[in-house]
Amino acid sequence: MKKWKKKRVVAVLLTLLVLLQFPADFGSVAHAAQKNEIRGTISVASNISQQDMQQYLDGFNKKYPGIEVKYQSYSDYDNEVSKQIQGGDYPDVLFVPGSVPGEKYADYFEKLGTKKELDKKYNYLESSKNVKDVVYGIPSYAYLNGILYNKEVFDKAGVTESPKTIDDFLQDLRNIKERTDAIPFYTNYAAGWPLLVWEQYPYIEMTGDRDYRENKFVNELNPYGKDTTHYQVYQLLYNIVKEGLCEEDPAKSDWEQSKEMLNNGKIGCMAIGSWAMSQVKSVGTHGDHIAYMPFPNLVNGQQYMTIMTDYCYAINKNSTNKEAARCYIDYMLDESGYALDHEVISIVKTDPIPESYGDMDHVVCLSSSAASDENYKKWTALSANLNLRDNYDETKRIIEAAEGKRDETFDQIMDDWNKRWESGRTEDMMPDAGENVSVLSSMINNTYKVDFSGTEKSYLKGLKTLRIGYLRNLAPYEYEEKGQFQGVSRQLADQMEKAFQVKVKAQAYDNSQTLFKALREGEIDMAAGVQKSNVYSDIKYSTNYMEYMNVLVKSDTKSTKNALQGTMAQVRGEDYSDYQTNAKEIYRTKDLADSLQAVENLRADFTIADYYSVNYYIQQKGFAHLTTIPLAKNGNFCFAFYRDVDTRLISVCNKVIYSIPDENMQMMLNDCLQVKQQKITVKRFIEANTFSCLLALCIIFVIVVVIVMLIMRDRNRLAKTDALTGLYNRYGLSEEMNRIYDRKELPLLFAIMDIDNFKSVNDTLGHAGGDEALKLLADTMRLVFGTHVLMARFGGDEFVLCIQNRDQEGVQAQLDKLVRSMCQTFTYGGCSVPLSISLGAVYMTEKVPYEKLFKEADSVLYEVKTRGKNSFEIRKI
Repeated sequence: MKKWKKKRVVAVLLTLLVLLQFPADFGSVAHAAQKNEIRGTISVASNISQQDMQQYLDGFNKKYPGIEVKYQSYSDYDNEVSKQIQGGDYPDVLFVPGSVPGEKYADYFEKLGTKKELDKKYNYLESSKNVKDVVYGIPSYAYLNGILYNKEVFDKAGVTESPKTIDDFLQDLRNIKERTDAIPFYTNYAAGWPLLVWEQYPYIEMTGDRDYRENKFVNELNPYGKDTTHYQVYQLLYNIVKEGLCEEDPAKSDWEQSKEMLNNGKIGCMAIGSWAMSQVKSVGTHGDHIAYMPFPNLVNGQQYMTIMTDYCYAINKNSTNKEAARCYIDYMLDESGYALDHEVISIVKTDPIPESYGDMDHVVCLSSSAASDENYKKWTALSANLNLRDNYDETKRIIEAAEGKRDETFDQIMDDWNKRWESGRTEDMMPDAGENVSVLSSMINNTYKVDFSGTEKSYLKGLKTLRIGYLRNLAPYEYEEKGQFQGVSRQLADQMEKAFQVKVKAQAYDNSQTLFKALREGEIDMAAGVQKSNVYSDIKYSTNYMEYMNVLVKSDTKSTKNALQGTMAQVRGEDYSDYQTNAKEIYRTKDLADSLQAVENLRADFTIADYYSVNYYIQQKGFAHLTTIPLAKNGNFCFAFYRDVDTRLISVCNKVIYSIPDENMQMMLNDCLQVKQQKITVKRFIEANTFSCLLALCIIFVIVVVIVMLIMRDRNRLAKTDALTGLYNRYGLSEEMNRIYDRKELPLLFAIMDIDNFKSVNDTLGHAGGDEALKLLADTMRLVFGTHVLMARFGGDEFVLCIQNRDQEGVQAQLDKLVRSMCQTFTYGGCSVPLSISLGAVYMTEKVPYEKLFKEADSVLYEVKTRGKNSFEIRKI
């Protein structure tokens, strides 16, 4: 501890020397921060608890006694502070939430300096919140991505130096398993979020190239194939689990417990950022055994590590005490010693790297270069169907396959990742000719369970007709065909009609301007297909029901630069203010199809719209000379209401939207796209071409056949599986039951179960918490019954189980274990609820119709719930 104090003193002295050389005109805020006489009150928002911050708050108060700090920490920091920013009332000092886009930095935050100025004192400013050279947020600290390990465990296994290759690392883990009692490697599968670190390794650690992640990877075709960096990294994780070099049951792993186990030598190592080192050291008596090593790989004989930064400090642009706010940031970064105390990397150039990181002289630490605008747009498009940076479920899939819990190999997973990633690559992103991409389609589930409150039911009882306005020409989302409302919005309206038990009356409008006018004048109750906008203070919105990607559409005869500087086609009555272009002139059109026609015929140079609508009209009209380029700005559709609306209408609409799984919403979109393509594309093509184009028509026909085959293949796969739990859905259940009936596998037990008081779970924990409870039930079913039993999520919180060729007594013991296992206190997001399930089962020795089987099991379930829930019963039929 004395050594750390000495280091802090040296660091502070060196920092002061740097400050003496710092420009005096660095900015009025920075200059005033040197004055200890500053007085006032500032509010500070953070994700760090006040208990952990108290010593630093005390230190700040000692240096600046005239500044009072009102400190507030949030467990769900991003969501809470994002709401405050949107409401306009947010703290003086804060960490920049990830939800704030770069184009809004100048609107919300005070300028802290330029990169050139700040670079004299700080490292890692490439990860700051900046717009070009102006910095609005400074990183609070940095950390490395590698392997956290227990030196004593490795020593006992005879490992005397850190591994330099993946093969060496695997052998070291085998030695730990063979020669010690420790778990060689801990996956932290159950927590999920620690698995995201695996997506950091394939870039700098595997290439030594700081430009690879953001600017080269997106231009690499099929980047998950054999011999790629991703393949090698994730194959390591697969092999660790496959060889049993990890915890016995990853589904039962525990993050908090793993820190103690690593400290006490019960675990050899884990993949995690270096920010976790101080936590692991503090939870036991063997902190001196904990160390950090780079990911095991050499690039030209050199090891590399990725430097990551945490939240960035910022100052509220509307703060009335910016000088005091800057004092706080400068103190935390330059003088507090927070980074050194927590064994993370200070961004101050003169501060040392903690000793616990070991010998870093032979390791090159780099941070990834920022993405160019073009490559960021490519990433946005490519990651639409596969985003490993934010979704750890894909990494869980690797572990589950290695355990044998999935009927797929590692190579099959990599092939799937390649296909999903490449499906977002448009033609202009292809260095060479690439694969044709098909749009997936599947059957749409038309039955969704929606529970309304008493006051909502009272409102719906008095609602006789629901008047919905929609846009006449916004296919495939909403459009008019033969005077009838069609598209995704129409299918949502149908769901509302069923759920509300009212008649829906739809009215078409030419553009958003006339649609909003009708809403304000009371002609309609709600408007469909609307984008949220802060421009309209008198409009309220539902939750989002469809996300889309914006694209720039230009003629293939024009370069992108020349197109953007020319004439832009815009639909009358639509707002394009969110798009920053260099258009010299505006060409007004009546709808999107006319805008595309104007670009096709060179009356306009470009237009901007959403990808699916553009694709729809290109197919419908047979446009042959249009090119689409993805834009970074995406959008969302929702329903709009006038400000005087009874808010119960918004809440019941939201419940219908929430009741529809995301994959089914996507199926609705795909269904609307394909119907129109099949109906009119060939006809339009024949009308637009002469006999000399027959050869091209034959080629297109072959391509269509291939696409249809791909669609049918993927339709069967998607239609059978529930995306949330990985179990069969009702379609898969029906198909598998038919197979069981055909094979006459008797006796058979068929069970239906659901989570008791699931509405209360959702109300208390939110829908995300409810989803976690559903996944817990699915995981527990797998744990109790293994992988050779038919299990399905029928819908909502209702699950189905089918077991063949088993005696009733043996199955009864497993059902009892399942019910007892699910009887627990379930915690999510800091809130807890009691959790339990009820189960009704029938035991069949002679074949009865599937419908009767389901009805009988449902009847038994009803009896169990009537008697008090949290139980099960088997009835023999």
